[in-house]
Amino acid sequence: MATVYGVNATKINSPSFQNILGPDQQGARVRWIHDSYECVATASGTDIILGGKIPANAHVLPGSALYHDDLGAANVTVGTTAAGAELAASTDVNNTTTIPLNNTVDLFGTKSTAAANVHVTPDAQLDGTIRLSIAYAMA
Repeated sequence: MATVYGVNATKINSPSFQNILGPDQQGARVRWIHDSYECVATASGTDIILGGKIPANAHVLPGSALYHDDLGAANVTVGTTAAGAELAASTDVNNTTTIPLNNTVDLFGTKSTAAANVHVTPDAQLDGTIRLSIAYAMA
């Protein structure tokens, strides 16, 4: 049976000047953003901005999520631009649950390219509480 190593494990096992891991890949500091908003007849298309900005070159960590009440018959997108869905695609919010953020193989581990606010945008009226919890790591 073969033994294989991941990209960073290979660098750790055979360090050289060209392949030293940066602190954003191992040993990075973790920061947390938390915010909440009480939706009361919040109209479709409203741009709800939560928390402070996610800095440029940050990695959003697994476990980050948007928690919410049963908000009604609506879908929301969670992104870093008003119309974007970089953190979570359009998701039904007609029951109490959480929306995992940045949890696809294409997004996980990808650095943010610029400092950005987190936007929640509904496609119908919302009523209830939303809470944001984002952990990110950076050098």
